Amino acid sequence: MGYSLEQVQSWSRFVENMARRYPEVMDETFWQTQNAPGQLYREVYALVRASADENELKRHLRQQRNKLMARIAIRDLKGLAELEESIREVSDLADALVASALDWHYERHCERYGTPIGNESGEPQKMIVLGMGKLGGQELNFSSDIDLIFVFPEGGETQGAARSTSNDQFFIRLGQALNKSLVEMTEDGFVYRVDMRLRPFGDAGPLAVSFAGIEHYYEVHGRAWERYALVKARAMAGDKREAEYLFSILRPFVFRRYVDFSAMESLRELKQMIAAEVAKKGMQENVKLGPGGIREVEFIVQAFQLVHGGRDKALQGRSLLPTLALLLEREYIDQEAHDGLRAAYIFLRRAENRLQMWMDQQTHALPTQPEQQQALAESMGFADYAAFMVELNRHRDFVQAQFNAVFAQEAATQEVQPFSNIWLSDLQTEEDLHGLEIEQAEVFLKLMRDFKESRSVGRLSKEGVERLNAFMPLLLQRLLLQTFEPETLQRVLKVVESVVQRSVYLVLLKENPVALKHLVELCRVSPWLSDMLARYPALMDQLLDERSLYAPLELDALNREVGHLLQEVGDDEEQFMEQIRQWRHAQVFKVAAADVTGSVPIMKVSDYLTWIAEATLNGVVEFAWRFMQRRTGLPGGLAAEQVRNPFLVLGYGKLGGIELGYGSDLDVVMLYEGVSPSDLAKSDSGRELENSLYFVRMGQKVISLITTLMPAGILYEIDTRLRPNGASGLMVVDFEAYKAYIENKAWNWEHQAFTRARAVVGDSQSRAAFDEFRRRFLCQSRDADKVCSEVAEMRQKMRDSLDKSTDEVFDLKHGVGGIVDIEFMVQYLVLAFAHQHPGLAVYSDNIRMLEAIEQAGLLSGEQVAQLVDAYKTYRSKYHRVALQNQKPLVESTCYLPQREAVKAIWQQLMGA
Repeated sequence: MGYSLEQVQSWSRFVENMARRYPEVMDETFWQTQNAPGQLYREVYALVRASADENELKRHLRQQRNKLMARIAIRDLKGLAELEESIREVSDLADALVASALDWHYERHCERYGTPIGNESGEPQKMIVLGMGKLGGQELNFSSDIDLIFVFPEGGETQGAARSTSNDQFFIRLGQALNKSLVEMTEDGFVYRVDMRLRPFGDAGPLAVSFAGIEHYYEVHGRAWERYALVKARAMAGDKREAEYLFSILRPFVFRRYVDFSAMESLRELKQMIAAEVAKKGMQENVKLGPGGIREVEFIVQAFQLVHGGRDKALQGRSLLPTLALLLEREYIDQEAHDGLRAAYIFLRRAENRLQMWMDQQTHALPTQPEQQQALAESMGFADYAAFMVELNRHRDFVQAQFNAVFAQEAATQEVQPFSNIWLSDLQTEEDLHGLEIEQAEVFLKLMRDFKESRSVGRLSKEGVERLNAFMPLLLQRLLLQTFEPETLQRVLKVVESVVQRSVYLVLLKENPVALKHLVELCRVSPWLSDMLARYPALMDQLLDERSLYAPLELDALNREVGHLLQEVGDDEEQFMEQIRQWRHAQVFKVAAADVTGSVPIMKVSDYLTWIAEATLNGVVEFAWRFMQRRTGLPGGLAAEQVRNPFLVLGYGKLGGIELGYGSDLDVVMLYEGVSPSDLAKSDSGRELENSLYFVRMGQKVISLITTLMPAGILYEIDTRLRPNGASGLMVVDFEAYKAYIENKAWNWEHQAFTRARAVVGDSQSRAAFDEFRRRFLCQSRDADKVCSEVAEMRQKMRDSLDKSTDEVFDLKHGVGGIVDIEFMVQYLVLAFAHQHPGLAVYSDNIRMLEAIEQAGLLSGEQVAQLVDAYKTYRSKYHRVALQNQKPLVESTCYLPQREAVKAIWQQLMGA
């Protein structure tokens, strides 16, 4: 299989030269077998590190580099190695050569100058070598420079030598010695050309810099192209543990916490600079920098990384091909784009390597000599150079089209210019509309003037003003595509005013016409949604993807996302509280967007909102459970191998009935099941705590995690008054005590509430125990007349105190014939007749309970249909008024047929 060694030598003068210098490289045993992971690194590092003196060090470095690069070239050209193997092996070789040389020199510098000790830690300090660019991504091309940055953790002084020196000076000398070992030309050649210009302040900066120095530099002086460069930064040599801390410092500079489309501007400008340089130097046929070349593929991938990597941490990888696969998996790009970019990148990188294998020179220019052209074509699998160029151009055209699509810029065209003229005018009279006819022109001008003169706009920086001036014409164009609606403009401007100081959001909207379209549309249909966007600007991210915006997640997917969130935040409580709030807001926002645009049926809205609450509660309880284990160990009576969380959360009311609305609070009761209240939990330090107190503290932690006011607000309002003994009872009780209370002490209204109870958090054991108790309790025999009178009495008390109905308005919830009447009739029938019809005790939501009531023959099919119709109608309106920021009151003439039907059934069933 593959090509002969004679062909390989004809395609690579470098291999031909190495074969003469090191005949062993032509031996099949040298290149036939693929290395095991890490094998090349270990073997090279051990050989170089054992060098007796500097001359031997230099000889080993160069000979290892030459022989192993010949091996890599032979395997690649013979077709034995895929691209991924070749670039990984070239990178591993660089790692081994640099790391071994660094450690060799470090040991001798410590002998000569003393060991560098950190001022703060008092610990010995080691230098870290950051590999940048393709070396950082472990995808180094065949004959590349290596871009390095030298850093060390702390300033201080050396100890152990006759004269101490500063750590700064020690590491600068160490860096100089390392570079000399790599770049110096000897009879064996050189190892690498080393480029240090990416370090802070470039050639003008110190050769090695401390963590504090590099952090300060990026905070104060860091430029956009340096963010781009740091995406691939990797500790290739030195103290890898300290390097992790360094990257935790640098990561916020590289990856912003929000979706950051300002990166698009920066990358676009950088590409324009490169394109100008290419044109000036006549490098159109450069496979790296020319149109459709390797750099454009890298820019596409890194654009998504820089824009979305702060939020989507999976995108923070350094290697291109795995990241490209993630972009497809996460649906940032489609299958066609992924497959085309992957194929193009592999083709271009293989061509780049073969260009460099010809003479071991760093070149990206296509050959002009016929002999080399033919060699390149044959090594790439083509009969001649013309056929190779056809395929190359096909890939380059695809890449360029994808690049233009990703980096398309909204130009100030003639179409947008009139709106730019309006925005930049004084907005005083209709003359400032420049001939554009707008209904209610005075209202429009006043709203625009008030916004332009607002404090937020007045305090903008120069960059902020530029971004606002670029964005506003696009917004006005979108707003005035249809008939001008003052309410829509007012809502949109409220959102823009809330984000204008964080002008990256203006860039997001400017770069994404789809997001701008959704912003205007959602503000038009719902003041509640516009308020959400104004209050939580991070929700703007949700406008980017139409597929996910109008497709809320179901419970399993929501639980998976919360699981990922828990994994990311670890035990950082503040980060968890902030992120779970942002996540919850985003999910509710998606439901509302899908609701107002008709993308989901109205009865599914409550399902989605309830599932979001359940997933949120699951995440919060899990975080609190881990917190308690760290602090106090496992509860007493629970063995370490018995991996279960006994904590159980019951949902009552709308949460239990799977009927949550926008802004609903959560009625919950917290229990623990399967362990005794008196058993003792024991922490690692030996402190003991009774389970009763353990779970009360866990419950308090759950409430705190949910209700603490954070920048992203709270998660939910929580109502725990339905727990045993109400506000005077324990926050969390054991399951046995709860059962005893429900059976022996609870009032009838608590039994009514219990019909809607449902386990929303808990393991399978706890849930099964509760479900069995609920079924058994609801199926107990009761005096139907007594239940009826108590339900009717409670209904009257609620109506007297809560019904807001008047001659002009009807209260959807508490009015006669409204929602509560339907709920109370259902509760009465369940409590009074479940002993005869166990099917009544299965479900906790009104619709399915009504279906069971019909099956039991307690109401006719017509009556149940009337109640279901009324209930769905009221609930639908309830959601609608919430999204309009209105109270659940309608005109007194609304829904008369439904109200009369409910009233008639009530009178027949309840007798009052």
